[in-house]
Amino acid sequence: MEWGAREKLLKPGGDDGYLWHVLLVAAFGHLAPKPFRLIEPNGQRPPYLLGYAHATEEGLHRHVAAFCDPAIASALGVSSLAVKVMPDSFVAGRRLGFELRVRPVVRQTKDGDRNRKREIDVFLHQTRARPDADKPSRVAVYADWLAAHLAKGGAALDTMRIIWLRRSAITRRDRERELRVHGEKGGGPDACFGGALTVTDPIAFNALLARGVGRHRAFGFGMLLLKPLPR
Repeated sequence: MEWGAREKLLKPGGDDGYLWHVLLVAAFGHLAPKPFRLIEPNGQRPPYLLGYAHATEEGLHRHVAAFCDPAIASALGVSSLAVKVMPDSFVAGRRLGFELRVRPVVRQTKDGDRNRKREIDVFLHQTRARPDADKPSRVAVYADWLAAHLAKGGAALDTMRIIWLRRSAITRRDRERELRVHGEKGGGPDACFGGALTVTDPIAFNALLARGVGRHRAFGFGMLLLKPLPR
């Protein structure tokens, strides 16, 4: 936070995703992890950052040693970097538990201008599209949205629950390099889902892990965290 304040990367009303994005790129350049996620364990232990990257531990340290500003390395805690290699693939039919921080939104034309798009909560979008129908279940709408994303990435959604749901605004620089808070007043949906999935296409699933789910993957959203389930 001290580094971000010095670099004028903090904006009232915005989240810290852009700050982490800039910090990671400043430290690791094109090797910077994306997607990533800041884990905050409710005071049980200090916050820590997880990320997927196409780089070895040696490669990351080599880039830091050659190019990284010492103040950035200190702010990020590069000395505590720990790396593990992900499996080459998960076999088709493998069932996995998951946790995912994501922004469940759809893009919508703004004010009739095709070139102007705004993001809207997919639940609100469906509710407004059917004003005379019964109000859909938020969990069901989010589950359908997630199932569609997973299906494109080689996985089938088995179960899903909402771990938490809040609103947050995205901070980023505009074309004039001014730091601005984007999105509707009060921000957009910022959700954490948990559940189980089944791998259907190992190659596509590996690509999904590397790419992430949904929008704003460069700012702390979309990292699919996995855990084993009893067979």
